[in-house]
Amino acid sequence: MANRSVVARWAVIAAAGTMCTAALAGCSPSGSEAESAGSDETRTINVAVLPTSNMAAVYLGVQEGFFADEGLELNMTTVGGGAEMIAGLQAESFDFVVAGYVPIFAAAANGLPLAIISANDVGGATPDEEWQALVVGADSSAQSAEDLEGAKIGVNALKGVAEATIRASLQEQGVDDTTVQFVEIPFSEVPAALSNGTVDAAFGSEPFITTTLGDGGRIIDTPSFNLGENFPNGAWATSAQLAERDPELVDRFTAAITESLAYAADNDDAVRAILPTYTALTPELAAEIRLPIFRSEIDREQLDTLTGILTEFGVVDSVPDLDALIRN
Repeated sequence: MANRSVVARWAVIAAAGTMCTAALAGCSPSGSEAESAGSDETRTINVAVLPTSNMAAVYLGVQEGFFADEGLELNMTTVGGGAEMIAGLQAESFDFVVAGYVPIFAAAANGLPLAIISANDVGGATPDEEWQALVVGADSSAQSAEDLEGAKIGVNALKGVAEATIRASLQEQGVDDTTVQFVEIPFSEVPAALSNGTVDAAFGSEPFITTTLGDGGRIIDTPSFNLGENFPNGAWATSAQLAERDPELVDRFTAAITESLAYAADNDDAVRAILPTYTALTPELAAEIRLPIFRSEIDREQLDTLTGILTEFGVVDSVPDLDALIRN
């Protein structure tokens, strides 16, 4: 888990090195610096995103005018991960970010003042809807999670949320998770790692699940679904300072992203059409993959389950006060 000195270094790096890529408007002052513009004028806010399919809702929200309706213009910066996002919030390089719960929880537990304002995406309500899953290659003899005892499993990050959810899922299915060896394998390398035998199974996300299935592989377990239908995955957050200083701005952004997420949830074709505009997906692959499940509602009971898993398996040393962290 990050300590205070590490978080401080994140902030310095983010402040010095953040570049405005995938921007929908030119770089501009943060939302807090634009307060003098007045509530009747369009305000430009800085938002951090990832080049992944679960970012589709915010891009659709811009396209459909939901943010413009709230008087907001988004300057979106593509970053490498949650740590950079959190650092950017603290450095006031970003006004809003969309990240996994682990970096948000870790930073908040370290005393960084954050506020979760909306969920963004969740796991499937059925195994067939899961867009993140444990997969094996075409040559694997494993047919179920029970066959993974003693296996070498690839995860995108060691001691991360994927490892924790896999362990919890294996335990629920009577598998001794202490016999499993985890190896760090980036999502993009999952198909190759399965093909060449580097790992016996791997935790994959789209589009690499579809690629693996196309190579003759198969899904062997859906850890998130096994822990609960529509299990939490990502959320929108801002700094507690901005939420206190400019609650109207946060309310306007929350209203726009809520509408954007509802639109994405109801319009699969629009999601598939916009994916190639900001990711490396081809239109053909975008038409095939399993889509993220977009949702703005925060399921507090599910979050309590997630925090319990994260602490049990050592992903975080402690968890923040969720009542204080989640903005009503």
